[in-house]
Amino acid sequence: MRMTDIMSNIITAAIIFGAVVSCASASANETRAAELKCLADNIYFEALTESDAGKIAVANVTMNRVKSKHFPNTICSVVWEDKQFSWTHDGKSDVPGSKSAYVGVYEIAKAVYDGIIVDITEGSTFYHADYVNPSWNKVMTRIAKIDTHIFYTHKGR
Repeated sequence: MRMTDIMSNIITAAIIFGAVVSCASASANETRAAELKCLADNIYFEALTESDAGKIAVANVTMNRVKSKHFPNTICSVVWEDKQFSWTHDGKSDVPGSKSAYVGVYEIAKAVYDGIIVDITEGSTFYHADYVNPSWNKVMTRIAKIDTHIFYTHKGR
């Protein structure tokens, strides 16, 4: 009788553990999907007309911000932080207009997210288009110009 109780408890624990693992796995998959969407959206709206290197660089900046103690610690929080990326507050639609272009951008987002593509911005956490000259860039270290974006690092935020 005792062996039956032990076996029953083991089976119950295995079922519960399996459900917990399954839920944790589903939650992790949902988080990954949401984070990848935010990263792909940011690349799409910030760098759609740039080369693959330009798209990768924008993704690198987004990921570098996630890693920095001076920014939020999730991709979606970084992307949607108030007035950090122009497309998030420009009043235009946030729905990608080209499905085929989005597919390519999403592949870049996955490769950067998964660490398959290295950081080509040397840790940059800021960039701007080359046709603007914001006052904040005066206190930063210029790292690179890739396509129409100039990338910077900064000791503080």
